[in-house]
Amino acid sequence: MNQERWQIVKELFDTVLALTPPERGRFLDKSCSGNDELRREVENLLDSFEDAGSFLEQSAAADIADLIIESPENRVTGKSFGHYEIVRQIGAGGMGEVYLAQDKKLDRRVAVKILNDQFSRHESNLQRFIQEAKAASGLNHPNILVIHEIGSDGDLNYIVSEFVEGVTLREIIGATPLKLTNILDAAIQIAGALVAAHTAQIVHRDIKPENIMIRPDGFVKILDFGLAKLVRQKAVGFEESTVKQNQTAKGVIMGTVNYMSPEQAKGERIDAATDIFSFGVVLYELIAGRTPFAGNTMSETFANLINAEPPPLSRFSANAPDELQRIVGKTLRKKRNERYQTMKDLLIDLKSLQKRLEFEKFGRSEPSADSLTPKKRNENITEHHSAVQSPAVTVQKSIAVLPFANMSADAENEYFCDGLAEELLNALAKIKNLKVAARTSAFSFKNRNVEVGEIGKTLNVKTILEGSVRKSGNKLRITVQLIDAADGYQIWSKRYDGELKDIFDLQDEITLAVIDELKVQFLSGEKTAIRNRYADNVEAYQLYLKGRFHYLKLRLPEIQTGISYFQQAIELDSSYALAYVGLAQALQTLPLAAELAANEFFPQAKAAAYQAIEIDAELAEAHGVLGWLLFWFDWNWNSAESECLLALELNRESADAHEAYAHLLSNIGRDAESLAEIKRAVELDPLNLRINAFVGQFLLHAGKTDEALAQLRKTLELEPNFWLAHLYAASAYIEKEMFAEAVAEADLSKQFSGGSSHAAALGIYALAKSGKHAEAAAALAEMLQLSTVRHVPPYHFALAYQGLNNSHETFSWLEKGYEQRDPKMAFLKVEPKWHNLRHEPRFIELMKRMNFE
Repeated sequence: MNQERWQIVKELFDTVLALTPPERGRFLDKSCSGNDELRREVENLLDSFEDAGSFLEQSAAADIADLIIESPENRVTGKSFGHYEIVRQIGAGGMGEVYLAQDKKLDRRVAVKILNDQFSRHESNLQRFIQEAKAASGLNHPNILVIHEIGSDGDLNYIVSEFVEGVTLREIIGATPLKLTNILDAAIQIAGALVAAHTAQIVHRDIKPENIMIRPDGFVKILDFGLAKLVRQKAVGFEESTVKQNQTAKGVIMGTVNYMSPEQAKGERIDAATDIFSFGVVLYELIAGRTPFAGNTMSETFANLINAEPPPLSRFSANAPDELQRIVGKTLRKKRNERYQTMKDLLIDLKSLQKRLEFEKFGRSEPSADSLTPKKRNENITEHHSAVQSPAVTVQKSIAVLPFANMSADAENEYFCDGLAEELLNALAKIKNLKVAARTSAFSFKNRNVEVGEIGKTLNVKTILEGSVRKSGNKLRITVQLIDAADGYQIWSKRYDGELKDIFDLQDEITLAVIDELKVQFLSGEKTAIRNRYADNVEAYQLYLKGRFHYLKLRLPEIQTGISYFQQAIELDSSYALAYVGLAQALQTLPLAAELAANEFFPQAKAAAYQAIEIDAELAEAHGVLGWLLFWFDWNWNSAESECLLALELNRESADAHEAYAHLLSNIGRDAESLAEIKRAVELDPLNLRINAFVGQFLLHAGKTDEALAQLRKTLELEPNFWLAHLYAASAYIEKEMFAEAVAEADLSKQFSGGSSHAAALGIYALAKSGKHAEAAAALAEMLQLSTVRHVPPYHFALAYQGLNNSHETFSWLEKGYEQRDPKMAFLKVEPKWHNLRHEPRFIELMKRMNFE
């Protein structure tokens, strides 16, 4: 629609909006006489506007307009819902009121949203909200509000979420000018959260400053998925009926007028492009201090949204980089196919811009900008990363290699950037006189705006190596720089240009240059060791890097994708020892992380590990993975210990090797040795969530239940949604006979893991021991039903029946575990939940067959 015609439509729309329905018809008959197309445009705009009515200015609207009623605060303040005690009201919206409450079970503050009576009274509305809340609760991302529970108490329905202390973006906008670094930091966090939501096929549909909270530490949380919509069937595992309940009636507009997309305004189909547009509006407002389509009236804003182009950002911010203006402009295209096609593509562009701006500061000669609140974003980073404190050791030469930034046009090249950084890290780790931070800890800072000084303190290193990679076809441009962690100043930087076929020479050149700049002395054989190549085939090498990139996500189907890449690498180069190690590790992970059948994948993993050792007998990683397999699958404790010790002999600084040996020692009851090994693993890899959680598990095996719980709480300070820590906490609470707490932790573990049957089994055990046999039996029935559609480890059924005191079924499932070589059977000697069976002849005989002393 051209500008002249748009002006005519707008004027007619503004006039007709003020008329009564009968007057509107007469007015349009006269004004549009002989021009049916013009009348249709005005009527369509009017219909959309009227449908929007009650949704335009509400943060969490429903499908009807009369939901806001008298607050029920006088009914609930000071009262309890289950184990939640209401403290005070903290907000209100279209669906209900929000209260601060105290969770008396887990001793934490939570937010409780109590739904309005009129909203709850409509069964379809209530079911839709519940299903959407379930969908949102399945989103496991640090920048998305965590939903704990949906419940009811009499005629009141409520939803419990984490309590976020801070201010909304609305309170920040206009209060003080925002620095570009602040804006990019917040935008990247928001975009990352929306990538997670869209990956789960969930569209938020109401992205605006009121729904974005900034914590005092600068961390962003997206709130209120009350308008969230499942955009594809079976997107997050629901049945067809569930998905249908989440479909909004065609033509109904939901959202907020200043932030909605043109397709929302027209009542058209909604998909991820809507969130991209709304995100663009928020980003525009952060820069310009106003929304791009603001009008003097709501009707004018509505018309601008559909027809007008936003004023250039340069009009409001002379310092806005051209690239940022391009990014924002692309998000605000009227036609959805002209916008970014995925939020991930948008996130990549934002990160690339952020990285470029950092490099332009020449090694951060200026300090990183403050967060969006006065408190510095990372001032508590050491506190949050202190699950197990490493000793205060002064290291003469030390370094952390951060993930390299992907400056390529192709987002898929992220695997190459991660892989290159990891290869440099592994090469540097071969130098005895240089302390190198472990990969998991160093890579935990990926996509986070953390000052190098805080990284240095957290990892106890003096130097940071970071860089970027631009890969175009066979051309490579690698930029690296060394930074002094104490003051943030650049020590050295260099750009390397070459072709993909030269990648091995480039890696050697970069490694030697870093060692030279750090003035580290080589010991005998070390220079040769860092030049050791495990592959000469560049294509096989790239496939190996892709395999690592996908496998390390540790979830399906990523692990299977990683396996495919490792196999392709081996097909191209049958002597590629590291590819065999990667294959063994990924195959081993399937039964452990994805609960697939061990007797199907562990033999393949062992074969790959043995092949790697046959190619290179001094490959520490190969002996390490073989050690895991020998005690998880073969229950060959002596041979497993030999392999673990050999892995440590070949690489004493490997956190993975210490972790594997600690696990073996714990499973055979050598508790003191186990705890020493796992604590050494933490010293080497302090931010590794899995290793931190294992400290808690091994303390539990050693009978130190209170210490175990304290350690697991510290682990959850690192990552509140880490399912394994919740799992072990559930197990520890059972030992303390705190069964309600155990059930709560088991539920969290099940939620954050995506349905762990181990968590389900612990929940059943705790329910049964607390006397809730009917609930335990119902949960067991669900687990049995689950086993008809996917593999459920027999050990988990045995654990559930053990809680129910059904010895016949317990031993029946333990026998199945033995027959299927279930790796969890390795815990029988030390798991305290089997203590009452230790004198049973059947149990003693089973332990003998498993080679336990």
